[in-house]
Formats: sequence, structure tokens, C-alpha cells
Amino acid sequence: DVIRMEDHPRTVLREHKDCSMAVGLRLLSEGKGDAIVSAGSTGALLMGATFILKRIKGVSRPALAPILPSDSGPFMLIDCGANADCRPEMLLQFGRMGSIYMERMFHKDAPRVGLLNIGTEDTKGGELQQAAFGLLRDSGLHFIGNVEANTALLGGADVLVADGYSGNILLKGVEGCAKLMMGELKKALRS
Repeated sequence: DVIRMEDHPRTVLREHKDCSMAVGLRLLSEGKGDAIVSAGSTGALLMGATFILKRIKGVSRPALAPILPSDSGPFMLIDCGANADCRPEMLLQFGRMGSIYMERMFHKDAPRVGLLNIGTEDTKGGELQQAAFGLLRDSGLHFIGNVEANTALLGGADVLVADGYSGNILLKGVEGCAKLMMGELKKALRS
């Protein structure tokens, strides 16, 4: 079976339970694999992972967390699309998960955790960002404060915490800029 990009993500659980993604997730949940890689529907993968693999105890929501390049080394953007609507405690949890990952996988001692926001001042952002700022500041993480999108690729943080909506806009903006620059570079080299 196949789950198409336009299918609702929850169809991975019933209507398309025999698609390769669902089969792979079930095999992983049975201990018959170490990881799953998919180029399919992100929503279906998140839905399947949440309900077939289950979340780690204490984790309230999964998050998309790509590792991106910066001028000072790789950083994690967490979340970039799994959770468009977040609560402040979810952003705190994303910061904790991202910090642990960067410590263990990239051997960064006390990774710098920043909050994606519309300014660097402590009072910037909407209710979500202001509440999350307080939680992150008091968390014991190496919280460096608010980080603007224009400094994310300049080594602004090792872990950049965002709600899925804002993080996705940052990610897609970076992707679009890279495509534009590569296209312009190709044109210049060919002329």
C-alpha cells in the first residue's frame, strides 16, 4: 500500500496501515530495526510514530528537529513544523530535548539554547514567546535568550527553540534563499 502526500496523516493508522511507512514503524516498534527514514508525508510519519512507536515517557509532543549549518558549526532547529500551536511548557521541553541531543550527539558541553523571536530583548514576542522565555530562563539550561531569524545561521545558538509555525517559516525561508542563490550563481557562471 502507499500513503500519498495528500492523504490525511491519520490514514497511516487504518486506511493505509500496510503502506511501507506503517510497516516500517511497526517493525521498529517490535525491535526489528534501529531507525526509520522516510521521504513520504511528514504528517503521516509523525502520526505513525506517535501512535505506533509511542512517545518517550514524559514527552508531551514530538517535534521536527533538523540539524542545520551555521558559521560556528551545526545547530538544531526544534520545532519546524510538527506543532503549529504550542504551549510554553512544550517549548521548554523542546529546549531540554534539543540540549540533550546536542550534548550527546555533537559533544557540546552546555549547548546554548535560544528562543526564536522577533527581537533579542527579553520582553519581545507574543504571549507564547514571553511565557516560554521565563520558563527557559529558569530551567537550568544554558539559555542565551531570544534569537532573531537573521542571526540563526550566524551561530546564534546550538539549539534554537520555536513553535512549529515560526520554525517552519524560518526553515522554508532558508531553503528558498539557498535555491535562489544557487540559481543566480549558476546563471553568473554560465554567462
